[in-house]
Amino acid sequence: MIKSALIFVIVTLCFIGIEAIKDRDRDPNNLLIVEVNTSADRTGLLRAQLDEFEADNPGLKVDVISLSWGQAFEKLSMMIAGGQFPDMIEMPDFWLSRYVSAGQIADLTPYLADVEFDDDLEENTFSYGSVNDRVYTVPYGYYLRAMLYNKKIFQEAGIKKPPLTMDEFYETAATISELPGVSGYCHHGGRGGAVFYYWIMTTMNGSNAFFDEEGNSAFYNQGAIDGLTFIRDLYKNGYAPQDSLNWGLNETVSGFYSGTCAMLHQTPDALNGISKRMNDGDYASAPMPLGPSGKSFPHLGYIGWSIMEGSKKKDAAFKLVRHLLKRDQHETWARRGGLVPIYKGLASDIFAGSDVGAGWLQTTEDDRWDYMINPNYLSDIAEFDSIQVIQSGQAMMLGEKTPEETARAWADFLSTSQKKWLKEQGEAND
Repeated sequence: MIKSALIFVIVTLCFIGIEAIKDRDRDPNNLLIVEVNTSADRTGLLRAQLDEFEADNPGLKVDVISLSWGQAFEKLSMMIAGGQFPDMIEMPDFWLSRYVSAGQIADLTPYLADVEFDDDLEENTFSYGSVNDRVYTVPYGYYLRAMLYNKKIFQEAGIKKPPLTMDEFYETAATISELPGVSGYCHHGGRGGAVFYYWIMTTMNGSNAFFDEEGNSAFYNQGAIDGLTFIRDLYKNGYAPQDSLNWGLNETVSGFYSGTCAMLHQTPDALNGISKRMNDGDYASAPMPLGPSGKSFPHLGYIGWSIMEGSKKKDAAFKLVRHLLKRDQHETWARRGGLVPIYKGLASDIFAGSDVGAGWLQTTEDDRWDYMINPNYLSDIAEFDSIQVIQSGQAMMLGEKTPEETARAWADFLSTSQKKWLKEQGEAND
């Protein structure tokens, strides 16, 4: 009886939500956007910027549906499957290919053709949000990886500076792990951890290319195997917490600010939680360690705004995109949201003059660091990253699979996917 009543309530709420969206569709002056990475502070900031947009554009009104990250993809998919299209959605990089292949995202290339941005706009901003040379999302910020380190633990272990190279990274983790109750590195072995494996494999390869011209994965190369061997040995020798094999973002951040481990590979949004629990003088950031080639390729992800193909108000929606990307709005968003901004000058303003921001700033300014971009155009990459890489990576760390077997399995999958994509591109151009 209780279960039946609960189902009735859920169905009723869904019906009410759909009817509300239909009402908005009938109103040409009412925009609906979906936020998929929400928090009370973040949603409040977005609402303030939308209020300013409404004040600047009398007659236009913007409503927001805020979805929690863990359920956002499924809930948004249900809305769209039911024919209820918001006008604009917040688009993580690894969702884009799915929506583009389904024809659900509007091509923004014509809109951007007549728009001028500041000269210090990151040069690849639009290419990051492109598929087949057409722009489908405009990134509003980047999730760039750097190495956070605990200065107090370093001092206790007699270490004077953060590691610059992979060898120093290993030696630092080993030395710190000799302290009682402390591990050198906060390993991110659970969901979201694929990008660390990719970073260490590309960095040891000496190139951020995922494929050669024929579509063969670079993970067949010895450098990629060496990278997996490196992190397997670091874990096997006890230089990362044993339970970190299952850690996600929250667990790694907690492990860092609690002093369980002294180094953390993360994006600037991790600072939101760390800064509430640690004094700024007790921790700092450094760029990700350099590989044998003298280069390092930290992962760069992005999140941006896309307009739905099913929207009847694309012009008004693009006007809203431009409003949210105005320099002053964007600076506030980057500072509060823990993002690397799309304007280079703002990156200097936000990260300069602080040990906490030093790693990200140097990464954006020094040619020894270049970005590693996931092949998000592959339609099956999201599931591969989230499930297969994590499960097989854990098996490797536990000694159930060798680094060679693991690298080869990942390379086989990626090569097959890439060659399929190349074939589809060739057929589309015939």
